[in-house]
Amino acid sequence: MKKFDVIEKIVTDIDFKFEYGNKEKIYRYLFSYDENRIIECMAIVHLLDDTPVDLTVEISNMYNCVVGCRFCASGSLPEKNLVLQAEDYLMQVDKSLQESNINYKDYPKFYVAFTGIGEPSLVKEEVAKGIMLIKEKYPNVEVNIATTGFDNTCFEYWDNLNLPIRYFQLPYYSCEDDKIKYIIQNAPKDYDLRRNIDEALRYKKHHKECRVKVNFVVMEGINDNEEDIDKMIKYLEEYKSDILIKVSYLNYTEKCRENNLHSPSQNVMNRILNKLQSSGFDCYIFGTENNTELGCGQLVQNYICDDNR
Repeated sequence: MKKFDVIEKIVTDIDFKFEYGNKEKIYRYLFSYDENRIIECMAIVHLLDDTPVDLTVEISNMYNCVVGCRFCASGSLPEKNLVLQAEDYLMQVDKSLQESNINYKDYPKFYVAFTGIGEPSLVKEEVAKGIMLIKEKYPNVEVNIATTGFDNTCFEYWDNLNLPIRYFQLPYYSCEDDKIKYIIQNAPKDYDLRRNIDEALRYKKHHKECRVKVNFVVMEGINDNEEDIDKMIKYLEEYKSDILIKVSYLNYTEKCRENNLHSPSQNVMNRILNKLQSSGFDCYIFGTENNTELGCGQLVQNYICDDNR
């Protein structure tokens, strides 16, 4: 099998809450990489009812992930971590569009999202090279980056290169150290979300089109009660006018089952959203109550762990 041959393709239509719409058509891929590893990525058409809003290709920058979020399948694959190259990012975009029979020019907006497997800040140079390669081939592309900011010099590095970054997304699980260390198992000792937000906002000052999102992944019994939300509001108060909060359902994975982690009900999600909005935050709910099996690394983990293959 050649590098980047299709191993598995799954096409799904789902109802899905997000900032600008309510439906997604998703083309999920596993591509061959080498004898031991397969790469996961997705091409997603976002819709408002039946009207396309944008086309997004979500790509991976690593095989396996060094972050170790307790709910995420990405860091639990059997082979040790492998860093992908800039050319691999471009190939994921090319192959996803080709195999989905999608012309990116048919959509009002085209995004490439570093929201798949891997931590972009730890490979900031390769991410920059990859963005420039993708931009050269797809001139109208904009880039979304989800990062924990393990290496928070990434923001200044990307700033100096004037990359077409549409938004940074930073995770919020709690402002309490013990909960942060429980959820982000490999967090550096000096991990500081506020410092990362400051750096992302400094990038935003120089690139007015860029936005900073805080992704609040809600977990039942971990960070979903009134006290948890009050603490978050206080913790993020100073950034209220500069950030957008994405209130995300926890996508159920095998890691969630192992660690007894669950997403709260729709009522709880609505309560959190209403409380944030009444406190002056710009926010929206992301995801669905139903288990869509769209978590990072979930498709590749399911494939590897399927004893029937």
